Amino acid sequence: MRRSRRMVNRGPTATATIPRTAATRTVPPRPSHAAALAATVAVGLAQTRGDALEDQVREADLVEEHTDQGESVLPWAIAVTVAAGAVTAASRRDRSQGPGVRRRLATTGLIAVSLVAGIGATWSVVDVGHSGAKATWTTVQDTDTGDDDD
Repeated sequence: MRRSRRMVNRGPTATATIPRTAATRTVPPRPSHAAALAATVAVGLAQTRGDALEDQVREADLVEEHTDQGESVLPWAIAVTVAAGAVTAASRRDRSQGPGVRRRLATTGLIAVSLVAGIGATWSVVDVGHSGAKATWTTVQDTDTGDDDD
């Protein structure tokens, strides 16, 4: 394990040298994990607002379909957040414990899981957005042509 030394100033005249190992170095938090956590919170807020909005609009099959699909986003967002946290923890562990084939394979596997979760989340959001647009524009077309079910 590689050691480095860090000078610590303990007052105007005293200086001490403290050995520093890879395990004692601080690793800044990863922005990807913070972003994933923020996105998960945003998904929860969006679902809450969507449920409130659903109660205010007239009942339609496309709106119901959009609402049902919207509920599929949160599990994907949670999966992305958990995977990002696991990758962050694994990479910190790899740095502190040094190279190892098993650790590298585990980190690589976690990155693959993260990619799958990210692709699933992206697909889910795109699908929900498409169904919302379809519900909105179909309603606008029905209103413009006078084809109202009421």
